[in-house]
Amino acid sequence: MRFEAFVASRYLRGKRKTTFVNLITIISVAGVSVGVIALIVVMSVMTGFDNALRETIIGNRAHLTIYSRAGRPIDNPAKVMEQIRALCPEIVGAGPIVQVEALFFRKGYRQGGIILGVDPKLEQGVTELANNLTTEGGRAHGKGRLPQYKEIILGYRLAERLGYADVGDNMVLLTDRETPSLLGRQRGGSYGVTVSGISDAKMSEFDMAYGFVDLETAQDLTGRRDVDAVHARLNDPFLADAVKRRIEDNLPYQAETWYESQVAFFKALEQEKFMMFIILAFIILVAAFNITSTLIMVVMEKRRDIGILRTLGVSSNSILLMFVIEGLMIGLSGTLLGVVAGTWLAYNLNPVAEGVAAVFGLDIFNATIYYFDHIPVDVVPRDIMWVTISAVVLTFLSTLYPAWSAARLDPVDALRYE
Repeated sequence: MRFEAFVASRYLRGKRKTTFVNLITIISVAGVSVGVIALIVVMSVMTGFDNALRETIIGNRAHLTIYSRAGRPIDNPAKVMEQIRALCPEIVGAGPIVQVEALFFRKGYRQGGIILGVDPKLEQGVTELANNLTTEGGRAHGKGRLPQYKEIILGYRLAERLGYADVGDNMVLLTDRETPSLLGRQRGGSYGVTVSGISDAKMSEFDMAYGFVDLETAQDLTGRRDVDAVHARLNDPFLADAVKRRIEDNLPYQAETWYESQVAFFKALEQEKFMMFIILAFIILVAAFNITSTLIMVVMEKRRDIGILRTLGVSSNSILLMFVIEGLMIGLSGTLLGVVAGTWLAYNLNPVAEGVAAVFGLDIFNATIYYFDHIPVDVVPRDIMWVTISAVVLTFLSTLYPAWSAARLDPVDALRYE
């Protein structure tokens, strides 16, 4: 192996008859580097988005939601909370919820949405609703407070669609509850409430469609005194599956985890990340073709040297190995440069993006669209490992044909005209 590696390095560093081969070699190294940099940065950003969105979902959704196994409402939520707490010490907070579909009316504006009835005191131990009250969403002049009877918290995008509803504004909710009338019982009833706060959950699902009321107000809206479910928070959200199985095996309830409620979303993120990996890997593939063309030119340039080596007794396998090693040297050089540069860029992506934005006057990362005030980046060693392996494998495959053609070169034909 030492002999083959020595000859390969001499071929790579030796003087060329033409500078074109040197140029192609440099382009090949640069191509592999660019591909590796792009893959590392994109994988890190997509992992960062995935983790940031996962944390947002975990904060705004309960880790576990418990329903009646028969699909009926729960008459005694206090009993259910007592049972699940006794069975599952992982539960650190629990509270009842009522969900109502409604139309929101305010000063000529109307918007469909969902009303979630919660117990304000218990809800603080389950979700981040209290921490989401903001002066940034809509045009709220104050942070507001958790809802009391006949009060509502609006998602800030929902508030914008209702004419920039603000803290203290009055509005009407229309639901399909049955109400008595002169003509008998009819469906549909209006209910007046006051805005007590604006919520910025940094999730479009909540900010655009949800309003939050206290439990008593929600029960007035439905005309029922029961609740739809009990939701709970765990000391570790990733224990949700185990806790769910324990509840379903020992209690007459069924449960849904935070992951199951968003499974389509998380699957879409995983598929998107995989597809981006495949697409960007084509950059490395193009660079690998450059390595192939470089080695083919080197083989043509070194026909005489190959013929001499063969007459001196060097085997065809050694010739093949020489050119495989030479190609790998090019690929590994590009991969190493790409890993170093890509990792540095991933860790410093936000300062770099801010610098580019300042130079060109662009808003590269719009916080209003993406719900983050910076680009979320999470550099994962496993992702870097897979990028490195992919680059090395593609580089190795690109060397096989030129190395094979060099190995099968007849020394007589190589030296005939020398």
